[in-house]
Amino acid sequence: PTLILLLHLHLPLLLLLLPLQSAEAFAAAKTKSRPKKAQSASGGGGGGFGAPTQAPPSYTPDTSATTQSLLQFLKHQKARGLEQVEIGHDHDNGVRGLFAAQNFQQGQLLCQIPSDCALALSDPNLPVDDAPTLSHGGANFWNMYWNNPQARTLWAPYLDTLPTADSPQFDPTPDFFSPEQLQLLEFPRIIQQAQQRQQDILTVAAEQGLGPTELQFATWLTTSRVFAIAIATPEKEPDGNESKDNNDDDDHAKDEKQQQQPPTMTKTQTNTIRVMVPFIDMANHNSDQPNAKLTLIDPEKDEAWFALEATRPIKKGKEIVISYGSGVASTVELLLNYGFVPHRNKMDEFMLQKGGDDVIATLDGWTTTLQQDQARLAEETDATMRKIL
Repeated sequence: PTLILLLHLHLPLLLLLLPLQSAEAFAAAKTKSRPKKAQSASGGGGGGFGAPTQAPPSYTPDTSATTQSLLQFLKHQKARGLEQVEIGHDHDNGVRGLFAAQNFQQGQLLCQIPSDCALALSDPNLPVDDAPTLSHGGANFWNMYWNNPQARTLWAPYLDTLPTADSPQFDPTPDFFSPEQLQLLEFPRIIQQAQQRQQDILTVAAEQGLGPTELQFATWLTTSRVFAIAIATPEKEPDGNESKDNNDDDDHAKDEKQQQQPPTMTKTQTNTIRVMVPFIDMANHNSDQPNAKLTLIDPEKDEAWFALEATRPIKKGKEIVISYGSGVASTVELLLNYGFVPHRNKMDEFMLQKGGDDVIATLDGWTTTLQQDQARLAEETDATMRKIL
């Protein structure tokens, strides 16, 4: 995220996700188009599917050349259900998202994207984590995909749909705020974490020879779109054949003894990688009433799938919304990682109840009153100040 969705994958799927060295090894193949604007619509009705009256469309289908190129690319990769879900722009706020092109029942799969269409931002098979921070994930994306000419060409149908720094879909996170704007937030937890990310970006940029500005944007782009996946991989057993003596007879005896013993269970360890999933990463967020979730189909097989699954009935024309990250993210995490403040978020109450030194738990802890902030918010037009308020 990140708002993290933990799913267990087996090693065959991991091998599909990891980018390889040569251009031929890249699978031919979002934020949020993810502008990460919070959606207040419920996203689906609770009634049956026999009602004869259909509500007027709440969105305009996205017929742009880049979107059509992505759809053709995914169809060529055998993606499923693309005719059941449409990319469109909400009539009320203009935000791009995914919309139901038909009625769905709870538990029904909406669409499926082949796992080899996902972009992995780290490699859990390496002896050392190559993406210990979100900034490292941004650097890996920049180096492996965006700034790699061969990969950039092969992944162009997807990469061309991603937001740019000057597009309406760019929704800056607090690490883009000035020091003065950060202090206006007042809430210690988000100030401290935004400052830490700013420092991480500078450190990683210096280590890898990247420009801080380009890495900051790459970090925003990946953090606002990725799904974090837990990978179960076997632990490497210690080599029991190490010996100071090179005695062939002893080695032969050891081999015979090992063959007579029953096989031992291989230990496994869990590593986390972050992946970007085309099309699915265009789904917007709803804190209180998501109507879909990311799931995995046949993760133990070579032909695995990332899929959206309906968590309750969704009527045709309704927006498909998911819950970002772990599904229990407070507004602090949503603003920090996705750049938006939801209209309401039931998880904030739990965060404040839990408290901590980095939390303002009462209204008395703020320098302004709720009424003062509400009055200023009603008049404020600057997007950053509106987030702060």
